Amino acid sequence: MIRPDEAVHLAEQALLGSLILDPQPLASVRRWLRPGDFTDPRHGTAFSLLCERDTAGEPIDPMTVAGALVGRLPGASPGVVVHDLLQAVPAAPNAGTYGRIVVEAGLRREVAGVGILLRAGALQSALSRESVPMSSTCALVDAALDSVACRWAAATGARESAQDRTPIQLRPALRNPGLRLGADKLLQNHPDRDTAIERAHEALLVGALITHPREVTAVGAHLPPQRISSPSWRTAYGAMLELAELRQPVDVVTVAAATARLCHHGQPAPTMTELQQAVDAGRHAPVREVERTVWIDQLRRIADHGAEQLMTGAANPGLHVEDLVDTGHLITRALLDGAGMLDDRREAGASPLRLVGAAATPVADREGPVAG
Repeated sequence: MIRPDEAVHLAEQALLGSLILDPQPLASVRRWLRPGDFTDPRHGTAFSLLCERDTAGEPIDPMTVAGALVGRLPGASPGVVVHDLLQAVPAAPNAGTYGRIVVEAGLRREVAGVGILLRAGALQSALSRESVPMSSTCALVDAALDSVACRWAAATGARESAQDRTPIQLRPALRNPGLRLGADKLLQNHPDRDTAIERAHEALLVGALITHPREVTAVGAHLPPQRISSPSWRTAYGAMLELAELRQPVDVVTVAAATARLCHHGQPAPTMTELQQAVDAGRHAPVREVERTVWIDQLRRIADHGAEQLMTGAANPGLHVEDLVDTGHLITRALLDGAGMLDDRREAGASPLRLVGAAATPVADREGPVAG
């Protein structure tokens, strides 16, 4: 079996070797290919050299390239490297095709890498309890995704003159190699999500709303039942929203009865003891702060799932780069919506209470996150 990384490595060698033998396609390829797209750092260095010599109008041939690489390839013989590049060139080379193989692999790695930024941004918002870290990270990731789409369009000829519209103030951050390292360090220095704690937060929110029924409609307008990760508390929360929509009393008795009716249809639900404990715990809890805590959990859950989606999608050769970019934008949009819920002044939205009927269908009996 041929591994994808082996095919990409061969394409890198064939591309560089063909450009050394015939530099003419370099002017076109260098518009959308970068040294960082190469998996082998030596190949990235060789490509940088070719671009430098092309810009300066200096000759490009095997002897001059090997000589110019002296001192730029630590631990490797420039002559041997150039020899290997030339050996990989097919009889009828096509530099543009090889370059597209290389750039696609590089762009896929770039998209997969933004997942760690999203996770770090969600963690920063969780620590500060503010929306700014998450919204700033989403702006940066969206810019990175737009840059990927732009370069891929130029490489495939989808747009003859594709231009990078990345905001000028964000370009230094996108080129900063330490950005992902810093994000990774932040994540390593803090504990991972705890789904048991997240379920406890959702239980506390249900209890707080039962004891503060006037807040139910306002919270439900922004937090539909589908957002509750725990199947049992999702049932109780949905039952409570349905009572509010029907203008029925909302208290521990009515919510327990409504939840019991849903249990009859096979939906999971908390026990009576758990519901009463949640009500006791939420009696003096500030609803807004509990709601904000649930949204913080939402952010981290969506960021984790989004990072996993991007990683999996980037490794799937059957998923087009354009679709991968669209997936990334959908994830940042969901995170931006969630981050907005952390602010004290939220925009009023249409109530999703009519979705309660859909939420009342049987749900798989598992305690786990739902797709954001």
